[in-house]
Amino acid sequence: MKSIYYLKELTKFGHRGSATKNEKQAADYILNELKKMGYKVEIQTFKTTRDNLYMLPLQVGVLLFICGLFSLMYGRPLEIAAFLLSLFAISLLLLEVSGKPIETSIMPRHLSQNVFTTFDESRSKRIIVSAHYDTQRGSLMYHPKIVDKLSIIYNICYVGFGLVPIGILLKALKLNVIAYISLYLGLFIVFVTVIFMAICEVTGRYTQGANDNGTGTALTLALANCYINNKDKFPDNVDVIFLFTGSEEAGERGMKNFIKKYGKKLPKDTQFIILDNLGSGKITYLEGEGIVFYKRASELLFDVAEDMAKGHADKVQKMKNLLLPTDALPAMAAGFDAIAFLAKDEKGRLGNYHWYTDTIENVDTELLDYEEEFFKEYLLKVAQRLN
Repeated sequence: MKSIYYLKELTKFGHRGSATKNEKQAADYILNELKKMGYKVEIQTFKTTRDNLYMLPLQVGVLLFICGLFSLMYGRPLEIAAFLLSLFAISLLLLEVSGKPIETSIMPRHLSQNVFTTFDESRSKRIIVSAHYDTQRGSLMYHPKIVDKLSIIYNICYVGFGLVPIGILLKALKLNVIAYISLYLGLFIVFVTVIFMAICEVTGRYTQGANDNGTGTALTLALANCYINNKDKFPDNVDVIFLFTGSEEAGERGMKNFIKKYGKKLPKDTQFIILDNLGSGKITYLEGEGIVFYKRASELLFDVAEDMAKGHADKVQKMKNLLLPTDALPAMAAGFDAIAFLAKDEKGRLGNYHWYTDTIENVDTELLDYEEEFFKEYLLKVAQRLN
């Protein structure tokens, strides 16, 4: 199978950290492979921060902590300014998880790139099969003994962040008892979060990223190879694009920049199929994306997945959404149809997620073979349904 070969080549880079030299080398490899297949290929470069997973909550937390302290120490008139500034800090987090292509970080920017096959303007329908090829840094946050509790940790952090502006507002309204309870509890949670994120930022090291997302990238390359050699099986008016995004781990920056530049050139019924973390467990398709701003998966793409699941009952499952979004969210936020596929166990866990055991030795190669055939069939059925 082609996907295993591609995965072996991708993992030779050690890591493919967002907006790093290694990521650029991986992009060049993908570009050359697509050209060898016979595709015309484009590169879209853009500037992005290398990390928003740790640094953005850290920045927002510091800002909220300062606002809370100013409210406690000085009161009016700084209290109103502190409240407005705390709302601005919260809005940065909300914008980040909305999928909108708006920069939220003040950190330095570096070059990253998307690689994709060119559009066939003669065809009226379009399917975009996409995978991000960059890798994340593992840290204490994703330690195997902690990762299953991430949902609880995130929710506590969100509550703590929200308590700070609420406490400032209540204090301004002279509701002092409940205001001080909200502020002190919020500041404590924010302080702990800032320290924790700072530790993760300083100690974090890049993973090999065999599963996340070497598997999705390898499968997308295998699908590209299959498609160009079997175009006669696809409807004449359906164009299939293969998109490899950089800096997804920095907050879907690759997909956001792709949508920002090329979104207006795409038909509104363009279908985005996102492949991510497919190295262990069962093929899992998501009903939607987003924790705060929930977007449902494409009806067409979801229905085809439902139909195929009936014939692969022991290998395929569905789940509502993820704690963190995939590249499907920016496409959905822009009004396009999208669906994300991952491989998860029955409890919803991703294999070796953002941890140093995310190596090629821990990828289920039999599953990868199975997925390659599954997605070939899925892509053809989507094209036929779209037509």
